[in-house]
Amino acid sequence: MELMQYGMVGGGPDGNIGSAHRKALKLSGAAALTAGCFSRHADKNRQMPDRCYESYAEMARAEALRPDGIRFVVVVTPNSSHYEICKCFLEAGIAVACDKPLTVELAQAEALERLAAERR
Repeated sequence: MELMQYGMVGGGPDGNIGSAHRKALKLSGAAALTAGCFSRHADKNRQMPDRCYESYAEMARAEALRPDGIRFVVVVTPNSSHYEICKCFLEAGIAVACDKPLTVELAQAEALERLAAERR
């Protein structure tokens, strides 16, 4: 079985939530972490595996253009940032799995739902 490549935004080396998501995905045996923007701090970001990006927007653009780009991204950042990050990846055509809550406003969640449906 070929592993689905995924990326992560947030969840740097000091974060518990990112670690929990990485462990769960590893247990599934279906996905491999290959890209990420794990921290706003470059030194922490470089401690993480594979393709590291300085910003989530740069990551979404670059991974969408790669023939071997990620199939989905896991977002594990502070709640108030979820909407913009998820929107950016959906607009790039990359599926999103987001730590809860998806957004802090209903209208934002509905907008993401529409965008995801359009990009299927």
